[in-house]
Amino acid sequence: MAEIELKFQIPPQSRVQFEQDIQKLQPTRHRLCARYFDTEAQQLQQHQIALRQRLEDQQWIQTLKAATEHHFERFELEHELKSPPEHCDFQLYRKHKPAKKILKQALGDLETPLILQFETDVARYVLTESHLDSQIEIAFDVGEIRHNNQTIDIYEVEFELKSGQLIELIDFIQPWVQRYALWLDTRSKSERGYTLLQEEDNLPVQYQLPLVLEQKDQVSTILQKIVANCLAHLFPNATAIAAETYNSDHVHQARVAIRRLRSAFKIFQSVTEHVQPEWQEQLRDIFQQLGSTRDRDALAESLIPQLEKAGSPLLKLPPHSQKPPDISALFRNPATVTLMLQLLCFSQEEMQDKTRSSHKILRKGLSKLHQQICEDAKNYQELDIESRHRTRKRVKRLRYNVEFLQSLFPEKEVKAYLKALKPLQESLGHYNDLFVAQELFRPYVKQQGKAWFVLGWISAEQQRLSSEAAERLQQFAENTKPFW
Repeated sequence: MAEIELKFQIPPQSRVQFEQDIQKLQPTRHRLCARYFDTEAQQLQQHQIALRQRLEDQQWIQTLKAATEHHFERFELEHELKSPPEHCDFQLYRKHKPAKKILKQALGDLETPLILQFETDVARYVLTESHLDSQIEIAFDVGEIRHNNQTIDIYEVEFELKSGQLIELIDFIQPWVQRYALWLDTRSKSERGYTLLQEEDNLPVQYQLPLVLEQKDQVSTILQKIVANCLAHLFPNATAIAAETYNSDHVHQARVAIRRLRSAFKIFQSVTEHVQPEWQEQLRDIFQQLGSTRDRDALAESLIPQLEKAGSPLLKLPPHSQKPPDISALFRNPATVTLMLQLLCFSQEEMQDKTRSSHKILRKGLSKLHQQICEDAKNYQELDIESRHRTRKRVKRLRYNVEFLQSLFPEKEVKAYLKALKPLQESLGHYNDLFVAQELFRPYVKQQGKAWFVLGWISAEQQRLSSEAAERLQQFAENTKPFW
């Protein structure tokens, strides 16, 4: 009913070796020709549902797939068709309660006619391998997605857990990642088909998803749920970046997801032994490499309009002083892929330590951050620049951790607290952006004298925002009480 599989793209430089090695394992070859259907308004796609009819060698099979609460796991229901289908409809699902529920949530009823959207033509090479106590199917696909006269190439490999544990699946995959530089791809063929159909270059941006915790959850379980939530936020944006089909929002959301992960590990660092120490360092490095790209994008979106309003004679960012980092290569790097697989494994594994842990530990972490911010509020204007940046990071980390744990507390109180945090975070964030801008424009004055106007405006804004941030910090410290 539910399939657990992980898909990877095979980079061009590894394809010859990959094909040679896979053929040595004597896989079974299948010809797969599929047709994907949706309503005229593409309601299925909007609800992350795929409906296809596929000719597998000589057998037609109709498959319904839908997203589940686990990002790497999908609902799947197959029906063998007795004869070549003339059309596609919902008749097969009227008596299947889970499928009917999924479709009715998307469509309202099962009367809406279906239209052919696009087709795929794939040669699939399949073999099953044993690893420890698990059975894993490897499916290597070569082919194309077609719509009218347009095509997208398919060259990918999927590892599906047929039986056993996710941890063993990931352990099995890692040598393949290292040998062939495989990179993780969350896109289904259906999703790629819709980008072709809609003539879109960029994948949809993934924003953070709601997180629901239960009072009975142990602290280790809470951390696992948070990590899974952050990965669901990160993976689609990382895929877009790796595939070079991204914009500034993908980069921003990838950074937010990584920052949320880092915040979670910090507040939980004293309560779990399952977090690897190197994860924080690796996440920090990825975050920093994404930073220079995101900083320029953010300044182009926010600073330039402000300069124009102020009458600046210079309305563009200085050119890059050095070659910008290739962030697409960053998410195709085997080290990054391995880290993401390890985090995924951590989020789903069964913890050996069954000792019940108290939520007081989490409240203590929130209280410490709250108190540190209140202490900073007492003399914010006297703090040096690094200490002010530290205050901003504390506010951001406090917000993320409150959001993580909010389902454990009364909704009204959480909303009031977050509402008090928001203007404070905005002031501190804008203030920090000005220092980034200052570092960008300062060397540029030697080449472009007009940059002096920008530096003067930045200096004045820094003074204004410093006073605003100090005032908002004081208001927060005096008026906002912990709800936990």
